[in-house]
Amino acid sequence: MRIGGGNLVTHTPGAPSAPMYAALRGVGATLGRMDSYGWRTLDRKPTPTDFDAAMREAYEHGITPVILLEYEGSYQFLDPPQPIGSYEDWFAAGVAYAKRFQPGGDWAKANHVTGWGVTIFTAINEPDVQATIPRDDYRRALEGLADGVHRVDPNLKVVPGGFATCNSQGDATLRGYGPAIAPLLKDGRLDGIDLHTYYNFRWYPLTKGRQFSAQGCFDRVKKAMSVERDINFYATEYNISKSEGWARADIAARLFLTAFWDEMSVVHADGRSSATVFAMPWNLADTGKIEGPSYAMATAADPWRPEARAIVLRNALQLAGSMHFTSIDHQKGLLTLEGPSGQLFVWHDLEGWTDAPGSAWTIRLPSWAVTAELWGWDGRRRSVSVTGGAHRFAELQPGETYMAYVPRPKP
Repeated sequence: MRIGGGNLVTHTPGAPSAPMYAALRGVGATLGRMDSYGWRTLDRKPTPTDFDAAMREAYEHGITPVILLEYEGSYQFLDPPQPIGSYEDWFAAGVAYAKRFQPGGDWAKANHVTGWGVTIFTAINEPDVQATIPRDDYRRALEGLADGVHRVDPNLKVVPGGFATCNSQGDATLRGYGPAIAPLLKDGRLDGIDLHTYYNFRWYPLTKGRQFSAQGCFDRVKKAMSVERDINFYATEYNISKSEGWARADIAARLFLTAFWDEMSVVHADGRSSATVFAMPWNLADTGKIEGPSYAMATAADPWRPEARAIVLRNALQLAGSMHFTSIDHQKGLLTLEGPSGQLFVWHDLEGWTDAPGSAWTIRLPSWAVTAELWGWDGRRRSVSVTGGAHRFAELQPGETYMAYVPRPKP
């Protein structure tokens, strides 16, 4: 429930969305960002039934949507203009969409669906790119949305749509949009912040250390907003840019494993408790025809076939999909997870990601361990018999992320 992809757009249910559903199923993900540019009338009245067909399709595919109500800053310059709207406009939208699509909501009742629905509502993707929406208007819009959603159910979550410029411009203020919504994060009306991370050979090279990490941006953005309360981390877009020095598919795939665990292991201010709610790579369904090869994670659309980075994602989810973190230690670059199938250890053996990079890794084994498997970006590399205590994996190549899987013996 922490992995997904997008976009599932409301205006094209059916065949155009088939590659995305095939991609989500292919990697084992369960979430989908469902966005709409037509979720209200020109006089800003919400039209939630426009989501109905897409919701039915998501339900039939076993995917839980995260709703994105989209608004572009350029809309205010159309003829006639489409302003962002008032607090009251967005409050009405929050009530309407939460009431209809929450678990047990009007849509679920009408479709005889139980135990399924939307619990996370977001709005306005990457406002800091065009940066044309007045900051106060942006804050009031999100304030209205949050208050409307919480009027229906205080336990539902509201998050601003993803921000881009900490990653792309090194701007921790997100061009002023971060401090503008800081009061809503401080009082809990917004559950967290969505940061897009496109790791890039030139502009955001994770190979040069943790300052080029999701955690790095998360910490800098919180500091710029003066937010001391623990807030959660969301990522509706991230990927390794397969370009320049990372243009080879094997290099991008190797670094994607580091990026995946970077996104999954963002922590709160205590430095050890998980802050990540979900992380969605972009773009699982694209073959390169939409945005070029840099972020395309498919080699074919019908039937869907995974590109190397998607295979890395699938392998990681097959190992860790049912697990939870028991330890996150960024200083050592070591993550520990556990679940019904066993334990998983993750080590970032990269300069700037661990205090002791090297060619050997010793893991502490549970008493019940009988085998241990070493995995890299290209799959399982070796399997060894163990008898508990510890095991040392030698002859490693520094500069990549490793996983050690210890399966629980079957009764």
